[in-house]
Amino acid sequence: LAGVSLTVFGECVKEKLRLLQEFLLADTQDQLKILEDKLKSSELSTVSYAVKAVLKKALGVVKEDEGVEQNGHSNGFSENGSHKDEGEREGAMDTQEDGDAMKSPSAPKGKGGRRSKADSEPKSELQGFKGVLIALHVLQSLYFLPVFFIQLYGLGFVCQNKAKWVSCPLSRCPNLAVKEAEDDENMDEEEVLPLKETKKMSQAKKKKQTKNKISWVGEPIKEYYMKVRVENEVVEVGDCVSVSPADPSHPLYLARITALWEDGDKMFHAHWFCRGTDTVLGESSDPLELFLVDECEDMQLSFVHGKVNVLYKAPTENWFMEGGMDDDMKVIEDDGESFFYQLLYDGECARFESPPKVTPSEDCKYKFCASCVRNREREAQDLPNVCEPLEDEKSDSKVFYGLATLKGEQYRVGDSVYLPPEAFSFAVKLASPVKRSHRKDDVDEDLHPEYYRKSSDYIKGSNLDAPEPFRIGRIKEIFCNKRSDGKPDKMDPKLRLYKFYRPENTHKGPKGAYHSDINQLYWSDEEATVNMAEVLGRCQVEYAEDLVESVQDYSSRGPDRFYFLEAYNAKTRSLEDPPNHARSAVHKGKGKGKGKGKGKAALQESQDQEPQEQTVPKLRTLDVFSGCGGLSEGFHQAGISETHWAIEMWDPAAQAFRLNNPGTTVFTEDCNVLLKLVMSGEKTNSLGQKLPQKGDVEMLCGGPPCQGFSGMNRFNSRTYSTFKNSLVVSYLSYCDYYRPKFFLLENVRNFVSFKRSMVLKLTLRCLVRMGYQCTFGILQAGQYGVAQTRRRAIILAAAPGEKLPRFPEPLHVFAPRACSLSVVVDEKKYVSNVTRGNGGIYRTITVRDTMSDLPEIRNGAAALEISYNGEPQSWFQRHIRGSQYQPILRDHICKDMSALVAARMRYIPLAPGSDWRDLPNIEVRLRDGTTTKKLRYTHSDKKNGRSGTGALRGVCSCAEGKSCDPADRQFNTLIPWCLPHTGNRHNHWAGLYGRLEWDGFFSTTVTNPEPMGKQGRVLHPEQHRVVSVRECARSQGFPDTYRFFGNILDKHRQVGNAVPPPLSKAIGLEVRKSAYQTSGREDMCDLFLTHLQGFLATFELQFPTRDMMH
Repeated sequence: LAGVSLTVFGECVKEKLRLLQEFLLADTQDQLKILEDKLKSSELSTVSYAVKAVLKKALGVVKEDEGVEQNGHSNGFSENGSHKDEGEREGAMDTQEDGDAMKSPSAPKGKGGRRSKADSEPKSELQGFKGVLIALHVLQSLYFLPVFFIQLYGLGFVCQNKAKWVSCPLSRCPNLAVKEAEDDENMDEEEVLPLKETKKMSQAKKKKQTKNKISWVGEPIKEYYMKVRVENEVVEVGDCVSVSPADPSHPLYLARITALWEDGDKMFHAHWFCRGTDTVLGESSDPLELFLVDECEDMQLSFVHGKVNVLYKAPTENWFMEGGMDDDMKVIEDDGESFFYQLLYDGECARFESPPKVTPSEDCKYKFCASCVRNREREAQDLPNVCEPLEDEKSDSKVFYGLATLKGEQYRVGDSVYLPPEAFSFAVKLASPVKRSHRKDDVDEDLHPEYYRKSSDYIKGSNLDAPEPFRIGRIKEIFCNKRSDGKPDKMDPKLRLYKFYRPENTHKGPKGAYHSDINQLYWSDEEATVNMAEVLGRCQVEYAEDLVESVQDYSSRGPDRFYFLEAYNAKTRSLEDPPNHARSAVHKGKGKGKGKGKGKAALQESQDQEPQEQTVPKLRTLDVFSGCGGLSEGFHQAGISETHWAIEMWDPAAQAFRLNNPGTTVFTEDCNVLLKLVMSGEKTNSLGQKLPQKGDVEMLCGGPPCQGFSGMNRFNSRTYSTFKNSLVVSYLSYCDYYRPKFFLLENVRNFVSFKRSMVLKLTLRCLVRMGYQCTFGILQAGQYGVAQTRRRAIILAAAPGEKLPRFPEPLHVFAPRACSLSVVVDEKKYVSNVTRGNGGIYRTITVRDTMSDLPEIRNGAAALEISYNGEPQSWFQRHIRGSQYQPILRDHICKDMSALVAARMRYIPLAPGSDWRDLPNIEVRLRDGTTTKKLRYTHSDKKNGRSGTGALRGVCSCAEGKSCDPADRQFNTLIPWCLPHTGNRHNHWAGLYGRLEWDGFFSTTVTNPEPMGKQGRVLHPEQHRVVSVRECARSQGFPDTYRFFGNILDKHRQVGNAVPPPLSKAIGLEVRKSAYQTSGREDMCDLFLTHLQGFLATFELQFPTRDMMH
């Protein structure tokens, strides 16, 4: 910002920018103090008090120079003033001179130049972050003012493959116009960083207080005391104390005393608190706020340093209506001995949750530790247990049981379970997919001079490494082997299972799966024995003929529902009618052979006993920065949301939202203006639309614009993007004012690491200050049913009294390379609550599944409505088409590329992995009557040498290590001159002009598919064109009935900026579970009994039946 001058209308705006510039350049405390006072008058009224308080706290931190070098920035900015441009790399390559690509209306522009002096000076991390911490709410006041032009003073565009604003040594070359198009998969891989070893409080070294005088007060109760005198202070059970660390540079450790006793030494049981700096909040936290953790230990009282006061800050009764009020009152005085807490913290998953309400019985008050109870319960759930021994099932070597429990789940004979793929194999042995080398050894190097650059067999978007989905089996027996003493080995229970085949496990292979339902199985009489500890979960598998509803209705009621119609005989490799015992899915009483019958009547009785479908009232939802509505569409499919209001400033996206949600009030204006109207008491906006009032919004969802965070958008991280990124603060202010029950923020994966994770920390800090429970995680959309790699950062929050949702477990297996979902913050690794990792219950969705049924079209196809010309072929296609009364295919249109680009696409081979390096160096007559030229190789390439025929490989003098010569530039060649010119520095531009692979997946769907763009793999697998709008929409999981608005570039942009509906549906189902647990507490008996039964099994206590337990 220091080197940027914004020329706008209004003297007040200029003055604010002048003050801001001075502030960012200020070095002394006095300068900062003077400018801070001046800047206070520039604060925006629509920033809520809670958010403003966090920013003020951050302002204080900014003043501390920690001497940490700031992160590098991307080099540029987007000129487009619309809201949702997250993946936008408008203007693919700067090849407009020879018509290589269509130029987008929002293509970036800039001047080359050297760094200014201010930029070359190292700044601390937080000083470098001033533009986000402080300018967030100062620059917001400029948001809705027109910026007429931006002039860069000496900064210009710096070489994109250089970090920390280092000028490119080749910047003198006028032809280095090709922008970097990094490999998206490589970008997604986690940077290998040295991680701190996470130590628990019990592992921390403490210091004894040698001079302490300790004596008991009162008589013990069953060896436990209620009070003790430490020095001159009386400490009771329930009081909080400090413990000195062995390292004096560390702050005091704080704990609550839950028990006092004597065992040779005077002892106490410490339930630890952690400070905010020990959480993911780091330096953004409140120094007076503590967090409860499930860590405790026995300690000698001689370690106690002194008594401290820790207050529980409970949410007020009127919490939901207090949004936007100035609550900047100190909870306690900062006297060094007083603290407060309001949340429980999970250090592995970075989850802040309301502490569970636990009330010990009267006889346990002197020795009750809630942390011990929760830890013991978790340990008991992680161990498999068996109960209900079957007396009528006898064996010399085994003891049979009717019930097993694991991780809070019950398993009975007849239940179906998930197992890892390695748990058992099948009688049919399929050939493993061979990793074929797509490189040819007999290539004519004179005809294909760039083919030598294909040195790797790796193909972007390939599914060759995708794992198999979980195995599924039906429990036949639950047993434990007898030990030598004749007693059962209950520590190692086992299951005897019937195997289910998936279509791809039969002799038909993957082709069989393509035409089958994704949840279709085949019965098998093959059996396997597995350890109970291997079980990954329970699912429901029914014989389709016994269902009392259609297969479609049955399948739609949840992800863990499968069906079978036939049995598979591996010996004859044929399908048969299932045997009678396969159809006896109903199990009554204990153990096998106790069924009351078969068929529909018995199944109906069984289904009546199943937990009914979770029904909760739909939440009134406000979707901010809604785009065309992908996030809301998924929530609607999950049945949790009813979007009453949406805010989208870009008119084509707002019109698309209206088309698909006619009952929603869509505001097409600045969110800051709307919030200011509401906060000032207005009921309607200037168009007469009713504004949501406090208490109306039950769920808030949205994805604030994120050019500064997205690794895709290279034109970011300077004035304009920082200015737009302040909308994160606006979005948090919406949350603070409306206080919804549930809150969701979606953004690109880089959101969590931007500015050394300070944006993430401040966002979570704002939510914690408001009183919200919150967490964050990274989700891969490809694991939820789309043929696309798209990692997204998700922040979830729940109001006090609600259940904080968990992140959804993956449904589909996906390429492991794209499933690195952990986050490193302050050298500590965080993972979400997801336990399945790269596993999934369904196979991966491929490009073939996604779009093989769509009719063939040509380059530039523009018919907005056509017929399908065929039936759907895959489960995905049947699902995505839906039940249209008169099927019409809309938006199967593609961009009309120039004659030269069309010729290049025509010469790209159809083989997997084909891209520009396969192009022949020939002269071609174009459709416009002109003829291309052959690319001339005029220089030696000191890196790649000469070809096998002795031909040169360089196209510019820079290949010889010299300066670039503008005269070397060539135009109108089939092989784009710019790609071999800079290929050595950019991984040979792998993937540009690349074709999708039928059995692979899309790279991240972008807002403008260009063969020379960031995601160059945008060519149809068989047709000589770029992907159509509808094909991109399907890659995002939009139903075919979903409408888009505007011209073809508008529609591509709406699709590329959207949240994939299958991903938001999976999140919505988790929100629905949380809402159900809160609203249906009277129906929690079954959940309680499941936990109780698991505990009873631990102590070998038995109940005759579950009914008697009720």
